[in-house]
Amino acid sequence: MPARQDGQDGASVVAAHDVTRRYGADATLVDALRGVSLDVCAGELVAVMGPSGSGKSTLMHALAGLDKPTSGSVQIAGIEITGMDDAKLTQLRREHIGFVFQFFNLLPMLNAQENIVLPLTIAGEHPDGAWLEELLLRTGLAKRRSHRPAELSGGEQQRVAVARALVTHPTILFADEPTGIRVSRRLG
Repeated sequence: MPARQDGQDGASVVAAHDVTRRYGADATLVDALRGVSLDVCAGELVAVMGPSGSGKSTLMHALAGLDKPTSGSVQIAGIEITGMDDAKLTQLRREHIGFVFQFFNLLPMLNAQENIVLPLTIAGEHPDGAWLEELLLRTGLAKRRSHRPAELSGGEQQRVAVARALVTHPTILFADEPTGIRVSRRLG
């Protein structure tokens, strides 16, 4: 089953305009983001690079609705997210966003397959069996599906995190520090 497409090729799936993010106050004030604007179109691959502490993760969290900008606007699939409450943001993330966290965030008591389908389980949905099997095969995890994170190598844990981010057919995939991600073929 192909990944969901929420627009035509060239349509903006993420748009940010003049996004700022400030932390602290007075002597401890830090401007993590200062007026960032960007558009990411369907099918486009964007890498955000810079030194440690330059705001890469802050930007990604603001774009994915995991953190609120101090000012500016962010849209996902044409939907303004900066003023959304937590319940609406949660629903939007379920429908549109896949996220690969820097430290994977796998639950140690769940096996690889259970970790992959966790976003669907939380939403009370069942996985598309064919898509799940394709993800397991393409990430090389088919024979490791019943292993818990402690029984998997670091690369296998990372592939579980990638498969989990893709299982919902997201409109956009965010990956924090993805330099070690290797998937055998293009997914979707």
